[in-house]
Amino acid sequence: MLQTRTVLKDQDLYLVGDANHVVAQGESGLYRRDTRVLSRYEWRVDGESPQTLMAHERAPFWLHQQSANANVGYTMRVGVQRDLTVTGTELRDTLRVTRYQPGPPTRLSLHLAADFVDMFEVRGWPGALPARTVHAHATAQGVTFAYEAADGLRSRAVVTCDPPAQWDGEALHWDLSQDTTDLQVSVYALQDDETPRAGSRDALLAEYAQVQADILAQVPAADPRDRVVIARSAEDLRSLTFPTPQGPFPAAGLPWFVAPFGRDSLLIALMTHRQFPQVACTVARYLAAHQGRTYDPVTLEQPGKILHELRVGELTRLGRTPHRPYYATADATPLFVWLVGELAPHHPGLAQELRPHWEAALAWCLGDGDPDGDGFLEYTPDPGGITNAVWKDSGDSTFTADGVDVSGHVAVVEVQGYAYAAYRSAAALYRQLDDNARAEEWDARADALQRAFVTAFHWPERGYYAHGLNGDKQPLHVLVSNPAHALITGIYPPDHAAQVARTALQDELWSGWGIRTLGVNEPRFNPVSYHNGSVWPHDTALAALGMARYGLQAEAAQVTRALFDAAAAAPDGRLSELFAGFPRTGDLPPVPYPAACHPQGWDAAVPLALAHLLP
Repeated sequence: MLQTRTVLKDQDLYLVGDANHVVAQGESGLYRRDTRVLSRYEWRVDGESPQTLMAHERAPFWLHQQSANANVGYTMRVGVQRDLTVTGTELRDTLRVTRYQPGPPTRLSLHLAADFVDMFEVRGWPGALPARTVHAHATAQGVTFAYEAADGLRSRAVVTCDPPAQWDGEALHWDLSQDTTDLQVSVYALQDDETPRAGSRDALLAEYAQVQADILAQVPAADPRDRVVIARSAEDLRSLTFPTPQGPFPAAGLPWFVAPFGRDSLLIALMTHRQFPQVACTVARYLAAHQGRTYDPVTLEQPGKILHELRVGELTRLGRTPHRPYYATADATPLFVWLVGELAPHHPGLAQELRPHWEAALAWCLGDGDPDGDGFLEYTPDPGGITNAVWKDSGDSTFTADGVDVSGHVAVVEVQGYAYAAYRSAAALYRQLDDNARAEEWDARADALQRAFVTAFHWPERGYYAHGLNGDKQPLHVLVSNPAHALITGIYPPDHAAQVARTALQDELWSGWGIRTLGVNEPRFNPVSYHNGSVWPHDTALAALGMARYGLQAEAAQVTRALFDAAAAAPDGRLSELFAGFPRTGDLPPVPYPAACHPQGWDAAVPLALAHLLP
């Protein structure tokens, strides 16, 4: 793993580098469609790595860098000004090399290697394929790497350069004797019959500027620091999208989650559908197109079920992973219905267009989604895959008060809230289609679910709700963030909602930056854990939106202010996927979580979703 990771991305092409944007080791590389195309992309000046003097990301796809010869000391011998851009079709590297001292020619080298390895293999997936046979051949313009996968898919990395360079099997070389030399290198990651297409840096920059201007015009915020956070959020959400046949789809996070996800994309869309309606409609249509149709014990597909994750790398195409797609999620299906219900009033015809899909999703909620027939949505831990098929999907995140992992059919609190919101959405959708009888049926189901939920989940001794019901139907009396998260769904009676908010904002859960995933006095608490004591901004933000839904405006404003403060305190001005659950101390920033995604889709959505709640 790289200790410090940098990413430049547009659409489905992205470059993962070290702190200096160098691709030379570990997980670094140029990636497209779940495949690492280039495993090395490294400049050398006279055989040594140049010394970076300044690196500035002008946009999520554009690095400006100033470097010098290694061991520059007090006087630079060779200077390199560089603009590196990643557009959806091209990596383009533009260099100006300046020689400040006389002497023999300066040798500039670009070391290149391609391995076409599946992203899962890069990250340590068991059962990796044998080393690929990659063919490299020099061309008049540079060098081309080619590979044919076991399933016949042909991939190429076409590298062109101007002025021409000499390829020696490991690197492109230029011998520079002029005072100043301008160079350009382009890399095209191609599959099958695709041909190189140049990108437009300036057009893309203008598009980003317009997105930010449109969002700032829509979203209220008086404090300049808050406006910076909102502008960054808009920029990140645009950066995260990648093309699909249905339109631009939001990636879950960089760098490893540039792929369709169910739960992640649905929550992003629910939080930002007013600011990014096209993206939200794409999410609904794409997930509908890939909805489960049959039963598959490996991928956990079921009729009407919404996918968890879809991958297109070689391992998945060969059947070595279940992500074709993988349906290991209990919550994406009700979230899908809820999203369609939110979108339908603003997009005439969508309710009818997607009717077969949201009706199939509702049928799943009443059937396969409730395997023991008790009226609650449940999942069964998958021993060969995802143990906990909910947003806290790590294997140790859901347990009893005695610290024992859950088993059997597990009903988690926020999933029941999603089901409640889905049933209310179903009623609204049927009313929009003039089917009042069915609308009343779904309102009645929502009422019945709420009554059963209060009876089974309420934890009056703590003024809170249980994390869930174990397979033996015993409540999981563990203080976690999930009940606060569920406020947004409206499933609580109003007086219980106020109690849940108060408990969530007490010291056991409230860190000062957000709501901890697990209370400090609970078994397994650790402030630097993935789901057992850390703070996830999206989780906290949904609680804030829920507080506002119940009229708890002061509480919602407190939470919103904390999250905006956390973003403003970050060096990059954004919320990360999660941060450590240590208490807020004076003017110190929150403690980062080491492996958090930057940016991450949920958290890029948070400032836009909460801006109207800023105090």
